Amino acid sequence: MKRNQTVNLIGAVTLVTLAAKLLGIVREALQARAFGTLAAADLYTAANNNSIYLFTTAAYALCIAAVPILTPRLRRNRQEGYEAAGNLLTVTLLICLAVSGVWIGATFTPVMGFLWDGTASETAQLASYMRIMALALPVIGAAYLLVALFQSLEHFVLQGSMSIPYNIALIVFLSLFAERMGVGGYVCAVTAAWLLQLGMTVPYMLKERYRPRFRLDLRADYMKIFFRTALVTVLTTSIFLFCYLQDSGMTARLAGSPVSAFYYADKLFTPLTTTLIYSISTVLFPKFSQEYAATDPATYRRYIWGVLRSTLAIILPMSAVLAAFGTPVVKVLFEGGQFDAASTASTGGIFTIYALSMAGFCALDLLSKAYYTMEKTLEPLLVNGGILLCNWGLNRLMGPQWGGTGLAAATAVSITTGGIVMGLLFLWKTGGIQAAPLGKSLLCTLLTGGALWILTGHVLNGMEGKLMLVAKCVGMGATAAVIYALLMLLVRQEDLLEIVKRYRK
Repeated sequence: MKRNQTVNLIGAVTLVTLAAKLLGIVREALQARAFGTLAAADLYTAANNNSIYLFTTAAYALCIAAVPILTPRLRRNRQEGYEAAGNLLTVTLLICLAVSGVWIGATFTPVMGFLWDGTASETAQLASYMRIMALALPVIGAAYLLVALFQSLEHFVLQGSMSIPYNIALIVFLSLFAERMGVGGYVCAVTAAWLLQLGMTVPYMLKERYRPRFRLDLRADYMKIFFRTALVTVLTTSIFLFCYLQDSGMTARLAGSPVSAFYYADKLFTPLTTTLIYSISTVLFPKFSQEYAATDPATYRRYIWGVLRSTLAIILPMSAVLAAFGTPVVKVLFEGGQFDAASTASTGGIFTIYALSMAGFCALDLLSKAYYTMEKTLEPLLVNGGILLCNWGLNRLMGPQWGGTGLAAATAVSITTGGIVMGLLFLWKTGGIQAAPLGKSLLCTLLTGGALWILTGHVLNGMEGKLMLVAKCVGMGATAAVIYALLMLLVRQEDLLEIVKRYRK
């Protein structure tokens, strides 16, 4: 794949993914207005966290594990690739059906007491929500395995676009039926809407003339690496999820820290963070295999470092801007109805701190996939396991003293530290590494972010209407972007100069 084609594909995937994520944010905004941060919303949050959120994360891990298996087989022989896809799809559906049954059975046991510290009626309500959501697991698994197949056939837009009809359907429900049907009706709608995501794969089946043929062959030569990679990937691709679950689980035991504040902060942080990062890795992940096969290990590691460095040059200023505008963003999107000023303050504070971990999240995602290409899973496993332990310890140190903001800070510190450690491990004893460009990006980010933070304190008085707040933030954000670009040119940051050089050509 030529460089210009790669850039164009990344741009197209980013735009489609951004559209889907924006619809998701609109959905979350309507949900916040309908249910706020009251007990009913906390019950939905707990049910979603312990069912669909976990299921989608695990299914995405299966997708990542399947791509390196399907890609070479499809290139050698289309029929061989389709047979492997049918086998992986069958295995995935059987596992999902079994897990769904176990999940439903667990809701009838005392284990629910560990998930919710409330009244017996609230615990029973939580169990009923989880039983309904568990029905979506086989649909989620099938959808993501088909995404892996079509991504291996270079249909990169599917992953970003499949949630568009899902979000539209839920937006319609929240606009028309939320008040009458309540949280219980919304739980049913969320579960049923996953069929729309699965349905988005049908046009690709017709285009590629693929007909799912269920077959079970556990002795296939790729099954061992599939299971091994999938198990490790569940942890490495969901590290923020597990940290978030630790945060929301502990905040349920702290007075004055609603669980739903973490829920809405996560629902802003995750789409904004993953839109660009996952768009880049979706397109480049198959290319990692080509680069690794065509070069020596040192050259491959330098190539990955160049990709990471260029990506961080964009992610770092985004992190600074989102941190500076954390509370205003939450106010514009969510405040209203049951979501009051107190909800805005608590959610905005958590989101602001989460935003500071974007660079670490980016490094973990790209470097983990670089390791998978090398068929190495130990390093990502150890680093991400260390992140969870670090977050667990910092939560208990900082949570009781600073509440929700302390828990969010623990996650930001843990993920950022993990990204640095994984980068050092990946580049250990690799010569020819240029660290100066990243240092320049970080310096320009600190200067721009600091200036923006000071300016925000003087320009925003807290009394603005939402339109005026948007206008002020957009103006300051655009100014910050120009200042960042000028500073990067002033220090002659190599990655930006290369982009300018290509643009002139």
